[in-house]
Amino acid sequence: MTTLHEIEMTINSHVDVCQVRYEGIEREFRGINARLKRIESRALTVGGTIIVLLLGVLGAMVKILLDVVAR
Repeated sequence: MTTLHEIEMTINSHVDVCQVRYEGIEREFRGINARLKRIESRALTVGGTIIVLLLGVLGAMVKILLDVVAR
């Protein structure tokens, strides 16, 4: 029969192992979160650039159309 002291030691060792495991998981999550923030920033920058370029193209097309209509 196991004693209370043995059970307590088993639980304490389990807690220690879990603590190390969860610290590793937390470190990984922080790294992933930082990478996702960088990806999000780049996606917003690229999206904004595309929108500005499309507005420029649209403006050029409207100018050409107005020039053609004015003739």
